[in-house]
Amino acid sequence: MRRIRSRKLRMAWNIFKVAFLLAIAGVLGLAGATFYSISKLLPSGDEIVVTEPPETTRIYASDGSLLARIYQENRESADIAEIPKVLQDATVAIEDSRFYTHAGLDAKAIVRALYENIRGGRWAQGGSTITQQLARNIFLSQRKTVSRKLQELLLAREIERRLSKEEILQRYLNTVFYGSGAHGVKAAARVYFGKLPAQLTLAEAALLAGLPQRPSRFSPYEDEDAAVNRRDVVLNRMAELGYITRAAAEDAKKTRPKLVGIRASRTRVRKGPHFVAYVVSQLVNRWGPEQVYGGGLRVYTTLNTEMQEAAERALARQVKVAQGRGKKVGQGCFVAIDPQTGHIKAMVGSLDYYDKDNKGEFNRVVQARRQPGSAFKPFVYTAAFDSGYRPDDTLVDSPLSFPDGKNTWRPGNYDGRFRGRVTLRRAVEMSINIPAIRMIHTLGVDTVIAYAHRMGIKSPLGRDLSLAIGTSVVSPLELASAYGCFATNGVHAEPMVIARVLGRDDRVMEDNRPVLRRAIPTETAETMADVLRGVVTRGTGTRAGAIEGACGKTGTTQNDRDAWFVGFTRDLVAAVWVGNDDDTPMGGSVFGGTVCAPAWASFMETALPIVAKARRQQGNVAVARAESEREHRTSREERQRIREELRENTVIADICPESGVLAVPGCPVKKRMGFPRGGEPRERCPIHGSYSQPLGGQPLESPDTGPAAVAAGAHLAPEPASGQPARPGGAESGGAAERREEVTICVQSQKRANEYCPEVVIRRLPAAQVPGICAAHGPAASGNGVQ
Repeated sequence: MRRIRSRKLRMAWNIFKVAFLLAIAGVLGLAGATFYSISKLLPSGDEIVVTEPPETTRIYASDGSLLARIYQENRESADIAEIPKVLQDATVAIEDSRFYTHAGLDAKAIVRALYENIRGGRWAQGGSTITQQLARNIFLSQRKTVSRKLQELLLAREIERRLSKEEILQRYLNTVFYGSGAHGVKAAARVYFGKLPAQLTLAEAALLAGLPQRPSRFSPYEDEDAAVNRRDVVLNRMAELGYITRAAAEDAKKTRPKLVGIRASRTRVRKGPHFVAYVVSQLVNRWGPEQVYGGGLRVYTTLNTEMQEAAERALARQVKVAQGRGKKVGQGCFVAIDPQTGHIKAMVGSLDYYDKDNKGEFNRVVQARRQPGSAFKPFVYTAAFDSGYRPDDTLVDSPLSFPDGKNTWRPGNYDGRFRGRVTLRRAVEMSINIPAIRMIHTLGVDTVIAYAHRMGIKSPLGRDLSLAIGTSVVSPLELASAYGCFATNGVHAEPMVIARVLGRDDRVMEDNRPVLRRAIPTETAETMADVLRGVVTRGTGTRAGAIEGACGKTGTTQNDRDAWFVGFTRDLVAAVWVGNDDDTPMGGSVFGGTVCAPAWASFMETALPIVAKARRQQGNVAVARAESEREHRTSREERQRIREELRENTVIADICPESGVLAVPGCPVKKRMGFPRGGEPRERCPIHGSYSQPLGGQPLESPDTGPAAVAAGAHLAPEPASGQPARPGGAESGGAAERREEVTICVQSQKRANEYCPEVVIRRLPAAQVPGICAAHGPAASGNGVQ
């Protein structure tokens, strides 16, 4: 018996050894085959083998008409001796600080990137060295896949074996994409500064070195402030590594880039130049510049050429009328979206794309961030209606004041009047500020931020009460997209411009479908749309009233610096903005209702018949299906799911206004902002803290408890469903005997404030000392003139 058992054990052991050896052999064989196949891709000499000649990429409108041709042109090579040492150092400092010591792979960077990607739940960092980037730029695609990453790693090791560090850096600097069609530093120096690389200053070299990470985002032609901030990060890193002195870095930061001016010779655009530029930037981000400028792609977009022309005419006409009346209206933009699909049908980023003196190429629809003013109020009232308020409920329009440190914020209405008790409907129609501020104070700022982000706002929003009157900057595209929820009974469609992309061999590279998500309950969207209908029929937006079924909201910021109208029908939503890039006032009587609403109405007169014609061509079945989906009712379970997602999908973080990323203890100024989850910054401030700090989001802190934070509404809780005045949530600092609460106190009565109290302060009191609700201010008292 013992012999049989021993024989079986030996047999099992032998089988295991054979299987193990076979597995090892298989892995080694696979690795060897992979390495061999990848090594065959490498050039035999110093010349890069171009396997296919570049071909022109064509971009088409939704009707198949040609919008633009995109082709390769700006590529120039430079010998390493022609590239100044300061540009080489800047590139190494920001892209790969251990370039001269590693053998193609940086283990520390890879581990750090892997940790941050796992921590953030998304592929945000790659940890690629300069050698890896060179391998990717020459031989591989930009797609983020495991197989591509493995190829990149093996190629990097082989490149390091064959080429010197100087040769690797030279090839990298000659092939990397710097944006605006420039491949390589020689082309980039000419495109941005009109110089040879050897003539670049320290500040200019640092600006160029910062571009490859995100060429479209950091291009000074796209966003000069973002380019300068990125340049300053490069300068700080160079000083930290000893390439330059701290004094030299500070001197370079004082300069502004002197750009030579964009030249669009590599693109032949027939219509919609801002739209085409936006499409190209998205294509480059997805497929890389080589494919876009030389891959012979056919790109089918969502643009409707008739609507595009109508938008251009309507905007130009109304701005010209305002200028003829002596108003200082320098710029404007327009965007129209199909709210059912998210398809962008028209995009006008400026008054004249080719006006270099007024930054005509700057696309204000997507790149500008402006205060929306009262156009933000619908998000406040959406949160209110979804919390149980009704349009006929009332709030008091009377003076308010909020202590904020040494100062007191006393908001007012645009016309300086106070109207006493008003319904929520009337407050929206007449764009009255005080009721909106009272409402956000009651609901809690975080609640309103959550609704705005869920409906399509992607910009960070300031965590203070002035958010109710539109003091946090957003883009026109965001506003139009978010308003689309009202047109679709609560369904948000992600904005899109690219419908389909075909490769040179007719291979389908993209076939995009609408990305739809229920943002708010049907009933809430219907209520808000009905209220916004009143803005057009009897409120501040009556100049859009000629359009059947029109709904919308005007917006005007302090001193007439911005004017908006965002409106919609069942089938189309559009946003119009006018203002000045330098934020100067436009002069009296430049309101959203006087300039922007007429432009919106003029556009709709042309666009809606086009939509109606397209609907008729869909056939009865498709139209009936769309109508059925529009009538969808929100179930109790779905409403509960929306509420849970609202709570989970907003991230609050402290931001350094100077760097625009997460604040560190050394930042002199910090601003608390709300971000949609996944859109929050992951880097810590490199200007006021060590660059070597680990990256990633900071943990959420408890809301501030000082007077300034309270005045900002930093910790206000949503109002209970019963409609009783909200009690700001308290924080427990110890046992039950030590529990204290943040309480809103009426200054006059020294009782717990209600919604009618004209002046309030916030105090932190022991739970046992919290007073009762103020009886001096209420409906009856308000009627007797006590406010």
